[in-house]
Amino acid sequence: MMIHIGVLLVGFTVLSAIILLFAYWYFLPDLQKSIFSKVACTLLLTSLAGLQWCHYLAFSAEFDALNNAYYLWLLLAVPAFFYYFSLFVLFPSSVLSGVHAVHLCPLLTFWLLPVEHVPLIAFVLGTGYTFWFARLVLVMRHQHQRFHFERFFFVLFAIFAAIALALGFLIPHIDAQVFYVTYGSSIGVAMVLVVTAMIIFPDMLTDIQQIAELAYAKSSLGSINIKSKKDQLDQLMMRDKVYQNEELSLAMVADMMQITPHQLSELVNTQYGHGFSRLVRTCRVEYAQRLLEDEPQTSVLAISLMTGFKSQSNFYAAFKEVTGESPGNYRKRIQK
Repeated sequence: MMIHIGVLLVGFTVLSAIILLFAYWYFLPDLQKSIFSKVACTLLLTSLAGLQWCHYLAFSAEFDALNNAYYLWLLLAVPAFFYYFSLFVLFPSSVLSGVHAVHLCPLLTFWLLPVEHVPLIAFVLGTGYTFWFARLVLVMRHQHQRFHFERFFFVLFAIFAAIALALGFLIPHIDAQVFYVTYGSSIGVAMVLVVTAMIIFPDMLTDIQQIAELAYAKSSLGSINIKSKKDQLDQLMMRDKVYQNEELSLAMVADMMQITPHQLSELVNTQYGHGFSRLVRTCRVEYAQRLLEDEPQTSVLAISLMTGFKSQSNFYAAFKEVTGESPGNYRKRIQK
């Protein structure tokens, strides 16, 4: 039974990795993506898919993954690629340096490591990188209104990291099949969480990136009139309703205001207490609330398109995030 569940989770991981990779490269327009982050994303997702394929072979055939050089190399690759992807997502202006190259050392010295110690080394590194990433995000908690949601997922990822670390110590004492099923299932469940988070809050990565920029970067607002630019932004949102453009991006609005995207991101975070994506979602939802009240005959789908959302699912997620209830429940409540 457990093997069947493991096979399902392995298949889900591989399919999700393909979809997430395509989405990262060609969608998420508000997310700043450098070539380094794209390459790191590609390496991370393909490595996870490769690990899961090895687990599938171990489930269905006489494949001794723990003594296979390709599998062991992938165990070391995933933590390193996770580090690079996290770094370049949070700090898209970062470039590779000699310090960053240190994190490739386990991969480059793989052939010198004792085979029996590779899994434990990999899981220790993975646990360390997981808590490193969590610490970075914890610094931003006071600037993130939806932080409790991300904290929930980070706690779960920390639990999975602890499970992986425990597996590393237990390998000599447990059956190989137990290891493959447990580790493969853990990766699969983690992927389920990632996909779920992206569906519920498709702008989560963008929000975290913009807040990281504010939390860790030096101020870029010294050369502009903050009050004037805030008034200009309010005008664009409230009077011109630029948020109705479903292709609206941080770069587009920054160009309208004749400032840099970094300056606009910092302006929004310091003046509104949340990121640009959240500001746009809030404006769209507030407009939708007025339409739901003033136009009772207009369908929820039509209103979602009128307010600038690309899909009804994004509209529902944003509406519930901002108001705490669904559009349908909101309309019923105000019509009583």
